[in-house]
Amino acid sequence: MKNIDPALQAQVDAQLMEQGAYSPLELLIDTGRLIGADYESWRRRDIELLDSVFMGNKEKIRAQIEQAAGYARSIGLVEQTQEFNAWHSQSSGKPLRISADATLHRLVAARYAPAQSIPQMDLFFDNPVVVLTNGIVKALSARNAGEVRRQLDQLYSQAPNHADLGAFDRLLEALDHLQHPLDDPQREQEFLLDITPTAKRLLGSQSRDLLAPLWRQQAEALRGRAFAPEAPTLHCSFALRQAQDWAGVSAAVLGEAEWWLHEELCLSLAQSGFYSQQRIQALTAWSQLCWRHPQRAAAVLDSGRQPDAGVTGLWQRFVDSDDDQASLATADFPAWLLLQEPGLALQLAEDLAVGDTPAEKHYRSVHRWIHARRAQRQDEEMALRRSLQVSHPALFRFLKQRV
Repeated sequence: MKNIDPALQAQVDAQLMEQGAYSPLELLIDTGRLIGADYESWRRRDIELLDSVFMGNKEKIRAQIEQAAGYARSIGLVEQTQEFNAWHSQSSGKPLRISADATLHRLVAARYAPAQSIPQMDLFFDNPVVVLTNGIVKALSARNAGEVRRQLDQLYSQAPNHADLGAFDRLLEALDHLQHPLDDPQREQEFLLDITPTAKRLLGSQSRDLLAPLWRQQAEALRGRAFAPEAPTLHCSFALRQAQDWAGVSAAVLGEAEWWLHEELCLSLAQSGFYSQQRIQALTAWSQLCWRHPQRAAAVLDSGRQPDAGVTGLWQRFVDSDDDQASLATADFPAWLLLQEPGLALQLAEDLAVGDTPAEKHYRSVHRWIHARRAQRQDEEMALRRSLQVSHPALFRFLKQRV
C-alpha cells in the first residue's frame, strides 16, 4: 500500500509478528495515544467515551488508524468487529463505547487477522464445551473471577479430560494474585513468566487485559530496586516492558544511574522508544549499545527479530556500505548515522558519547564538523576533516560524500 508512514507500518508489522493479529486499540496504547491507566478506567466504566482521553489531535489519530487499516487490508488481513465489556461485569451488561462518532468507534474496535486464523461459524461452535471455553476466555480477559470459576466448574463437569483445564486453573490463580500484595517478587516473576505463554495461547490479544495489571503489580514491588546485571529481569523496567507500559519503561531506564553500561537497559530503552514513536530516544539507546556492547548490538540488529524496521534498514545500509568488510566496526554506526542524516546533530547531543573510546571520539568529531560546516566556520571544519582523515579513513570517505 502507498502513502503509509513507515513508522506506522512498522508498528502494525510488529503487532503481527508478536500477536498474530493487528488491533488499532493496541496501536493507540503502544504509541502513547492512550495511557494504560485511562484504558483501565474505561474498562471499569469510570470513563464513558474512550476517545475523550486520547492524547493528541483526534483527526490525526483517525487518519493514522485509517492508514493502518488500509495497510492491514492490503496485506490480506480480514477485519473483525470486537465488543468490549466492563471488567468484572456480567456478560449481559451494555458494551463499552469508544466514541460517539460511529465511524471512529468502528475503526478503533476492529481487529485484523489472517483469514486462516479466523474461526468459521458452523455447528462445531454450538458445541457446549466450546461455548464454555469461549466464556472462560471472555471472563478471564474481563478479570471476572467469579464468572471464570462458575464456567470452569461446568467445564470440569462436562469435559473432565479437557486438555486446558489445568491451564485455565493457573490463569484463575493469576487473577487471585491481584487481590493480594506481593511478598516475593522473584517467585512472582517465575509464576508470571510461566503463565505468559499459556495466556497468549488461550486468550490471544486479550491476554494483555489479564497480564498487564499483574506485571504492573510486579513493577511496583520492584520499584526502587537498583538494576543488577546478574538478575536483569528483576528490575521494574523489565516488568513494565511486559505490561507494554512504554512511558514507564523509559522513565525506569533513564532513572537508573549510568544506564548505558547495561545492555539490557539499552535494549529496553530502544524498544520503548520505538513503540512510543520517540525516534531520538531509540537512536540514543542504539548508539550506547553500539559503543558499550558492540557484539550484542550487532547480534540483535542482524537477527531481524527486533521490531524497529527503520533501525534495521539503516543498519543493513551501514553493513552494505563497508566495501572491504573490515574498515567499519559496529561502534562506528552512530557516527556513520550522523553523516547519513546530518540533521540528527541537532537532536542527538555531542556529549551523548560520554566515554573516551576511539568510536566516541569519532562521533564527537563528526558532530562538531556538521555544526562547523552549518555555521560556515571554515578553519574549524577543515581541521576536523583532516583529523578524521588521519584517524578513520573509512568514515572520512562518507564525510567527503557529504561535502
